[in-house]
Amino acid sequence: MQKGIIASIDKVMYSCGLEILHPGGIEKTDEMAKQCNIDETKIVLDIGSGKGFTACYLAEKYKCQVIGIDLSGDMIDYSYQLAKKKKLTDKVSFKKMDATNLDYEDDFFDIVFSECVTVLLDQKKALKESIRVTKKGGFVADLEMIWKKPPIEELIKKTYDIWGGFKTVTLEEWQNVFIENGLTNIKPVDFSYKMLNMKKDMMKQIGLFGLIKMGFIILNKKDIRKAFIEYQKIFNDYVDYLGYGYIVGQKPH
Repeated sequence: MQKGIIASIDKVMYSCGLEILHPGGIEKTDEMAKQCNIDETKIVLDIGSGKGFTACYLAEKYKCQVIGIDLSGDMIDYSYQLAKKKKLTDKVSFKKMDATNLDYEDDFFDIVFSECVTVLLDQKKALKESIRVTKKGGFVADLEMIWKKPPIEELIKKTYDIWGGFKTVTLEEWQNVFIENGLTNIKPVDFSYKMLNMKKDMMKQIGLFGLIKMGFIILNKKDIRKAFIEYQKIFNDYVDYLGYGYIVGQKPH
């Protein structure tokens, strides 16, 4: 689902063994899922499912049905391979689909899950579609990079240009967007503090072989090397602004 520099970096990280791209890892994914009252009776839509790790994790742990969607055919292929490896093909399926134009009827899913993708989409359309396909009483959950405080104009422009259309807001503003779209029982959680160990945790997840592979790619591909440098520079220069959080809202009965 991703584009620009973020797409290039994520593709490399995935190829080197990274499974969870956000700080806090599967712990925060699981925490958000529990806020949605997930269990074996639920049907879950995972938007921007990437390599299928989250979808497979939820299906394996909670025995629920999960459908993952992504715009990348490569990611869909990876996802099916993972589901097959984990013997979850009866619980998990994947489709190539646009999150702003979901090919599902109204009130279809119990839970609609998004992680690190809405910031790269037409957010109004994406949220409206997520709410439309959620059952009454169901939950919409979104985990994204946020602004810890209102950003300077230079940062807004730089992240939008370099990160391929990236747009985010503060967690409080995300909460207001959920309210404006009719969601209730809203639970925002800021876990920006997890960014302190983000790099260390990702390197641990990738392992020695993954680090060697990533180093080889960066050294031999000029465009990827440039992407990593620019990506890291934003995090270093604007550390006081960049954070992470998730928000869960319920569709009224």
